[in-house]
Amino acid sequence: MKTFFRSLKRQDGFTLVELMVVVAIIGLLSAVAIPNFRKYQAKAKMSEAKLQLSSVYTAETAFFSDFNIYHNCLAYMGYNPHREMLNRYYAVGFKITAAINANAHAAAVNSGLLATSCPANNGTVQAPAAANDPVGATVTWYPAGKGVGNLIATSVNHLPDTPLGTQADQGTMTFTAGAGGIIDGDYTANTNNSQLTINEQKVMSVVRNGF
Repeated sequence: MKTFFRSLKRQDGFTLVELMVVVAIIGLLSAVAIPNFRKYQAKAKMSEAKLQLSSVYTAETAFFSDFNIYHNCLAYMGYNPHREMLNRYYAVGFKITAAINANAHAAAVNSGLLATSCPANNGTVQAPAAANDPVGATVTWYPAGKGVGNLIATSVNHLPDTPLGTQADQGTMTFTAGAGGIIDGDYTANTNNSQLTINEQKVMSVVRNGF
């Protein structure tokens, strides 16, 4: 019996050194794991921008096949993600618009393009005024509805500085659409938000990771 009680006295838990080692290991794991987890979360959010830009590419390609020009009237050509904006981290569209060649635009109008919705000289960027904008509304970009904390890409300045492109003649016509979002807590200004672009060749480029 005495041997049993002596054995119990020896089992008096962890030593201070052992506890300090455990705390140090936990701290080290946290220092490595937490930043990597945040980076993984941000990368996952970037997939949304790629999907949205692919949709813009599809809309522009279909529009070009009908009218032989590209344009920035996104709602008219069938791209309208505004109804699901509360689920999106990225603003999508065109920040800088450009005048479209008059002859190319006139030919598009003769092919059925509605000039009031897709004007030849659309030099003003325009966001949707409401969730249920009419199909013919001249909308050149869509804001985001989600972000990090209270920081959301709701300004056209969150988009990359990319123009619509050159609409001079069919052989040289181009477009570049952009997406910009706030996907990381370290965001401080529009100079370090996430930005991606896609062009008429379906080349998608990461302008800035944003994390």
